[in-house]
Amino acid sequence: MAARVPKDLTRMYLVLGSQEIDLSDYTRETNDRWLRVTPQDSWSSTLSRVRIARQEALEKSLEAIRSSGFPDRGSAFARLLDSCGVEKKADVVLAAIQYMRSVEKEGVTQPRDLRKLIEETRKWPKSEVKKWNITLSINRMLKGGSPGGHGAPLLEHPRRRPRKNGYVILTEAGRDHLDRLSLNR
Repeated sequence: MAARVPKDLTRMYLVLGSQEIDLSDYTRETNDRWLRVTPQDSWSSTLSRVRIARQEALEKSLEAIRSSGFPDRGSAFARLLDSCGVEKKADVVLAAIQYMRSVEKEGVTQPRDLRKLIEETRKWPKSEVKKWNITLSINRMLKGGSPGGHGAPLLEHPRRRPRKNGYVILTEAGRDHLDRLSLNR
C-alpha cells in the first residue's frame, strides 16, 4: 500500500532523461511564503510576496537541475557540432538556427541570440565569434546554398511571418546539407 501524502503537501517531480528531480521542497517553500500573508496585507503586497516566492522557487529548481548534471545548452550544442562534424562558420550558424528551432522551440531568434549560443559552446574565443557576420551568413543562405550563392537556398522566411532574419527557418536543402555534413565526417 502506498504511503499517504498529506493534502497540503504538493509533490512535483521533473524528469530529465533518466534523472528524476524532486521539486517538492521548492514548491513547499513557495507555499510557506504564501501562508505568511496576513489579513492586514494589501492586494499589492500579497501579490508581491507571491511573485517573490514563485521566483525563488523557480531559481532553486533551476539550481537543482544544474547540480544534477543536466547539460547546459552550450555544451549540448558543442557536442552536437563535434559529433556531426560541423566546423565552418556558415554551417555553425545554420546548425544554431536549427538547434534553436528544434530543441529550444524558439520561433524568433535574433543574430545576437545565435552568437550567444555559439559563444556558450566555448569552441571559439568570444572575441573571434564577435567578428562573425551572422547576418551576412544568413543572407547568403537565403539566396543560395554555398558561400558563392550556388545551389538551393538553405534558409527561407516562413509564410505569414515578417521577412526578417530572426524568423528564418531551414529549407529541405538546409536540413539535407546538415545531414550530409554529419554523414561525411
